[in-house]
Amino acid sequence: MVERDVVGRLESLGIRYYITGSWALAMYAEPRMTRDIDIVLDIGRSGYDRLIKPAFEAEFVVNDPIDLGGRWLGGLIHRSEITRVDLIFGRRDPFAGSAMDRRRQLDHPLLGQTWTLSPEDLVLAKLEWSAGISELQLRDVRSIIRLVANLDWSYLERQAAGLGIAHLLESVRGD
Repeated sequence: MVERDVVGRLESLGIRYYITGSWALAMYAEPRMTRDIDIVLDIGRSGYDRLIKPAFEAEFVVNDPIDLGGRWLGGLIHRSEITRVDLIFGRRDPFAGSAMDRRRQLDHPLLGQTWTLSPEDLVLAKLEWSAGISELQLRDVRSIIRLVANLDWSYLERQAAGLGIAHLLESVRGD
């Protein structure tokens, strides 16, 4: 499986990472179909060029990263299986650091032991990414809130305030 191979290579390179998006969602709440896997890397642009390109370019098309306002998005497309892996990196702020530190090593049914974003940070990431306008992302957030027992609401509220999305968190919490 291509995704498992990518995770294994990241581990062997010693790159801190976590699975996010709908692949992480499947570990906590109602899964949904996706066209790719999203992985957040704890590296900068130079690390991407120095580590990712040489490690993957034989079997993957390695996309040059694009700057999304301080967040970089690179990608891998497997040459024969046409599987896409989005690699998100470069963000350096309190939330990004906290999310990387709070990641959890879980036994994913397809990936095996892998680092996955915590459910609280997944809620925050989906709210921030969608700016509250994507019904798909909001549905994912509601699913996490409904199905994950013992969410750390004080952490959620504190981080949401810092991200400027407290109003979005409050709106989905009341649903």
